[in-house]
Amino acid sequence: MTRVTFLEPPAVTERNPERFAGCTYELYHFPDLGNLYAFTMLHERGVEVDYLDASLLGDDAAAFERRLAERPADWYVLHAVVLAKPTDLHWIAALRRLQPSARILVHGPEATRVPAEYLAVGGALDPQVIVVRGEMERALVDLVLGEMPEPPYGVSRVEGAEVKTYAPDPRGYIPFDDLPIPARDHPALDRYRDRYFNPKYQGRPHALVLTSRGCSFRCSFCVPNAISFAREMEAFTTTGRKPPVAQASPERIAREFQWLKDRGYRSVHVADDQFLWARKRTLEVCRLLEPIGMEWGMLSRADFLTDEEVVAALARAGCVSIDIGVESLRQEVLDRINKDLKVEDVYTAVRLLRRHGISPKLNIMFGTTPDETPEDVYWTVAELKKLDITNVMFAIATPFKGTAFYDHCRDNGYLIDESDDLNPMGKAMISYPGLTGAQLEELERYAYRSFYLRPKVVVDRLRRARTVKDLVQDLRVAARVLLH
Repeated sequence: MTRVTFLEPPAVTERNPERFAGCTYELYHFPDLGNLYAFTMLHERGVEVDYLDASLLGDDAAAFERRLAERPADWYVLHAVVLAKPTDLHWIAALRRLQPSARILVHGPEATRVPAEYLAVGGALDPQVIVVRGEMERALVDLVLGEMPEPPYGVSRVEGAEVKTYAPDPRGYIPFDDLPIPARDHPALDRYRDRYFNPKYQGRPHALVLTSRGCSFRCSFCVPNAISFAREMEAFTTTGRKPPVAQASPERIAREFQWLKDRGYRSVHVADDQFLWARKRTLEVCRLLEPIGMEWGMLSRADFLTDEEVVAALARAGCVSIDIGVESLRQEVLDRINKDLKVEDVYTAVRLLRRHGISPKLNIMFGTTPDETPEDVYWTVAELKKLDITNVMFAIATPFKGTAFYDHCRDNGYLIDESDDLNPMGKAMISYPGLTGAQLEELERYAYRSFYLRPKVVVDRLRRARTVKDLVQDLRVAARVLLH
């Protein structure tokens, strides 16, 4: 029987890269949904699948190599995001040494952007490695099952002395309802379930869920989650525009929540770049989720949270936490970055969420435009302190390669670091005439310490810890954030 092993190998960098969002280092460990759909599709087709997550297995490099040697596979799969590139290149070379006859499939936004870097580890083009581009599930399954047509679709591969790249799947994008519910009850995944947590939720075991791919908004700085980013990267290369959003039906969303509830999961984070869309659809989702009785949360824009009927329905459906992409409380900054959002909607959303018992978390980003000043940042932090919130994430706007923001910063001389050593939580890659990179880093440190080291916030964090273990985990996350 064919055996396929999906890998999250030990990091060779000082910190562990987070692979699902794909744009930062871990504060706590997410399951990588970028691998779970293909894992499940292969399992449903009778393929023997395994999932080795070194972080949760507690493996260092030597232990991980021993594990790979003990259970060799025919195929290995890596989900390549930019911060994991040093780790992935290291382990591609290690796999070629340990299992020279095995094939290696690499997918994700960074492999889609620069496939040759993954196809020539060690300096020579390697036909044993194949990059599966963009939305990868169909192509990956066809490769493993030997059903890939010739010429192939959706891949970059070595042919002779060159890299050949083939057009995307002619069938187009996968309708979301055609994707399987990830097989979290498979023994290879079920062994990890009690290790996943999110400090915003009390219920455990906790699950990360996706109900759409892509976002139709035009924020100039945006980097979506890694699944959506890979789709966007390939679409911009082939069509010059964003791909369409793929949304799950309300019934598909409810089925996955019920599936999780039936298997003992007690909380869910919906990790879509944008979960709420049309009012009618949102109310139908809430109607279906309410009887399931799960604790859950999501990401949303503020302007989808200004309708009190919608917010009340979310609360009745079990929603307890919402991350809101705000970026700035200065209207002129939002206008410059094409946020298409009115600042007053943020205040309205926070007020309605608090009224209905939903905890808002605001995401703020510094340096999205050269027009922003230190005074804008100080003012935004002061305004945040006035709001009835205890949860804010601050980050420095980071130009990821392959985005319009990167091209803009490079072309205008704002880019001060062109390496792949990114970290939106702590490192500036840009510097403006009125807001330097050093200032951005210091302002982010100021924002975290000024906002979080207040009695109101400290007491709230302590109050939410149910056990000593919860408290220790929360303190570790806080230390990473405040001391970064």
